Amino acid sequence: MNETQQRNQAEPKVKEETYERALNEVMETISVPEGYEFKNVRSGKQNAANVWVFRYEKSSGENNELGGEHYSFTVDQDSHKILGITWMDQRFASGQQLPSEKRTEELVKSFLNRTQPGLFDSLDNHWIRPHDEVITVSGEKMTVTGMKYKCYLPDEDTWAWVIVGSDEKIMTFEQGIKWEGGRVTEKWLHDNWLETVNTIK
Repeated sequence: MNETQQRNQAEPKVKEETYERALNEVMETISVPEGYEFKNVRSGKQNAANVWVFRYEKSSGENNELGGEHYSFTVDQDSHKILGITWMDQRFASGQQLPSEKRTEELVKSFLNRTQPGLFDSLDNHWIRPHDEVITVSGEKMTVTGMKYKCYLPDEDTWAWVIVGSDEKIMTFEQGIKWEGGRVTEKWLHDNWLETVNTIK
């Protein structure tokens, strides 16, 4: 058992009744991909706000644990607003045809209008280009790639982005990201960051 597993095993469980309402509301807007099941929920802070971090992993048990395939999302504990979603899966392996810039924008608009009406029209798009992430599949490193639609939200002085995969599925969505010479907002959806923090499981 590694250090992260030992730490998580010793941490108290979050009671379902404390996050059930937030999860139910979110599930009215998004759907967990087929083949994934609930793994855990963590409680943490993001930009000083209390958040839930939900994680789903492959029901087959393949490529589970940090660094592997997962579907995760962060939710504000008070407003139940979705702050971020990420889907790290080998289906997005590099080398596949990605959506065009125009198609990416269309997909982002459709996604945001469904999950948070009004947000898309408030964003100032800075660029659209391929973006890579690395996951572990069958013990080997694999690069997954999507088209990243990166934006600035002037009203809040924060950044937001959506990454669209090769099959036009949403890989990642993050909003409310503060940037001061680099990212200062917590990275709850990034496994390499989770390995460095102590959170409730």
